[in-house]
Amino acid sequence: MSITRNDLKIFKPEQLGTSDDAGGQRTRNAVKSGKLNELFTAISDIDHAQSSLDIVKCYPALDTIDTGTLLDAHVFISQPPSDPLVSMLLVEADALDDEDRMVEMKEILESSVTAGSLIRSGAPGFLPNQNSFSREYLQSTYMFDGKEYRKTTSLRVGQVIAITVEYAGIEDADWPRKTHYAMVTDTNAPGNSEGNIVFDPPIDFATPDYNVTVNATSNCTKLRLTNEASPLTFHGVSKLTAASSNKNLAVQAVQQNLLPVVLSEQVKTGQAISDGDIVRKTVSQNATTAQSYQFALVDVLQGANIAVDYTPITTYTSGGIQYGSDDAIVVVSSDTVSVTLSRKPDLNTSVSLQYISGVSYQNYDNADAFPADRALVPNTLTGRVTYMSSLVPFTELDGALYITVVYGTGSLVSREEKRVAIVDYQTGSITLESGISNLTYVGLVIAPESANVATFVLNASDALLDTFYVQVFTVGDVLISASCDSNGTVTGTGISGSIVNNLVQLSFTQDVKLSTLRYDITEQVRNLPPADIYGLNPLRIPNAGIVDIYRAWGTIAVSHTDYQNIVSPSNGTVITIRTGSNFVDISDATGASLWTATSDHFSVDSAAGTVTLNSDFSSFTAPFILSDTISELALVTAVNTNTVTISAALSREYPIGSSVASVQILGDLQARVGKVRDMTSWANNWDLDGEAAQGTLNTVDYPIEVTNAAAVNEDWVLVFTSTTAFRCVGKRIGQIATGDTVNDFAPINSLTNQPYFAIRSGAFGAGWNPGEAIRFATVASAKPVMPIRTVQAGHSQINTDRAVLAFRGNEA
Repeated sequence: MSITRNDLKIFKPEQLGTSDDAGGQRTRNAVKSGKLNELFTAISDIDHAQSSLDIVKCYPALDTIDTGTLLDAHVFISQPPSDPLVSMLLVEADALDDEDRMVEMKEILESSVTAGSLIRSGAPGFLPNQNSFSREYLQSTYMFDGKEYRKTTSLRVGQVIAITVEYAGIEDADWPRKTHYAMVTDTNAPGNSEGNIVFDPPIDFATPDYNVTVNATSNCTKLRLTNEASPLTFHGVSKLTAASSNKNLAVQAVQQNLLPVVLSEQVKTGQAISDGDIVRKTVSQNATTAQSYQFALVDVLQGANIAVDYTPITTYTSGGIQYGSDDAIVVVSSDTVSVTLSRKPDLNTSVSLQYISGVSYQNYDNADAFPADRALVPNTLTGRVTYMSSLVPFTELDGALYITVVYGTGSLVSREEKRVAIVDYQTGSITLESGISNLTYVGLVIAPESANVATFVLNASDALLDTFYVQVFTVGDVLISASCDSNGTVTGTGISGSIVNNLVQLSFTQDVKLSTLRYDITEQVRNLPPADIYGLNPLRIPNAGIVDIYRAWGTIAVSHTDYQNIVSPSNGTVITIRTGSNFVDISDATGASLWTATSDHFSVDSAAGTVTLNSDFSSFTAPFILSDTISELALVTAVNTNTVTISAALSREYPIGSSVASVQILGDLQARVGKVRDMTSWANNWDLDGEAAQGTLNTVDYPIEVTNAAAVNEDWVLVFTSTTAFRCVGKRIGQIATGDTVNDFAPINSLTNQPYFAIRSGAFGAGWNPGEAIRFATVASAKPVMPIRTVQAGHSQINTDRAVLAFRGNEA
């Protein structure tokens, strides 16, 4: 039997909507092509006002009464919504099963971020609405090679952590197993001598204290880092921004927002490029698909001064978010700095390195003569002085050196910060106070400031370039300034330059002091919805909800559709279309297709580029629209900013506005039966087969029968209750019927009103005993897919909109 487009259907699940019960098994309710709101509900005024996120499930299926095969079936969004505030994605996940409902689908979307490495076992017992814990809980001990070691975990602001309740055995009603994900907002808040870690959102359940025993286990509350490794693939669609017939496709976007997002503006004023009193030199590379980068540098200053952080600082962008050295490993050698990033950077953005240059700075020990034409760098001095015959370490503060003097004993102890010296940074002269002697110190010295160029990274993830304003003093103490336009061009009095991918490069007509450079910038901030609005925790969505819609070695579909109005249709009329069109249809005012397998209303000659009308369409509602689509599939080899590169040139030219869609490949669709085996007993263990039974199902002469229209994805067991009677149980569906060996067995699927499968009586034979079982699996000619619609908050002028989900394949 040949396969026609009528045999390719997309079926609805048991329930549509937004409730926790939405989803479920495939039904016989097919999506009607061309009809609006078949899967997603209409977008309401509230959706536009506050944004919305809708998740649905559907089943592309080969719907025939035989077991024909649809080769390499695939789906993609061939036409995105016209409304720029509305977008759609297909989420590909191996974990998506036929029985999954909304709760499981949301868990799949959150599966990219999970509880990871242990910070501390025996964390404090948390109370509901608690949002902090002492920094001492970042310290833990571990044994290695028979020795005990102490470990301290460092957290950074913005890092996601997990608080879990873990123990073995049966779940305790008082202390259920739970996991709370939160973002660190402060790493040293006041509250105790150690300082506090503050997180958001607060935990919403209580956890057991370290000495509470659950199932003979203590220390059940645990602090963990999180893992970010997405098992999901996202398929989206964008438009060509330039006509193309070659291998490089210019598209509007290569990423998309999975979550609704509200943008706000944050003004940052008086930003310095100095690290304290040190101006680091900046170099950068263009980001590739790699996560390791080498910088050939021979002037990286290193040293042992504990007041100076010699480690180069890394800055890069991933998923539109700016990351730093906390998310990278930096290794310095004699002539190279190696940087390994913890996540993949966005292509063609900057991977930057800021380091202390030995050309400008030197390490200095006061045992040596003070170098000519150099000045001490504030806040880099560390050492000791002699006070009352004792060597005492000093601290540097506001141009002076101080020691801590302790008076009294026991409860009468008091402390005083005593000034011991005054520092003249320009000359390197340090004047000791009376009673102080034997000053020894190390510090940094700097050559006189004089620079005619500056390179630095903006302290902003998504900067509004036309808000950039910079000021700097020249060597002669004259203040000069400049501003930037939206294209990243910097102009001003004595200053010119550019900003590209957050990297600022400036040139000065006069030498300047970079330590005086200050700039203002306004940053766009992405505000994600709280978890309680859509039931999705944004902390468990990678890259703040920004996902890649194309990937190297993925398949895309490039397509374009032309539309024509058909006025006064009559039998025999010939209409010209593009030659080589892959899909041609005529639809009426209701969206109903006039296509039939017998060409009752029109016939197509794709090679000649013609459509011949075979009726006057009297049984349909005018007006009538003729659409012809050209399309082809291609392999992606690279994805760059707004560019998708494919392995071979396109077969024809596609105009501006053509769709470029990522394809989700479903594989071959055909109903079939898996391996059949029998066993002596059944213990409700779906993961283990038992020993072979005395009886055997004869599937050679009487194979188990399935059809594409009715078979489902399920594991089955027939459990004998007597020598002839049995009950049929599905792993996910449960018990569906009882039968016997005397009659044919064809249990009915209530959702399709057709048999799940059929076993002829002749297959059973004899010799079965009570308790024995027969196991097999059936595979459907359908697979579940998960489309998602995201509506951003805003005003829309579009009253009627649609997206098109294409389902294709080849006949075997």
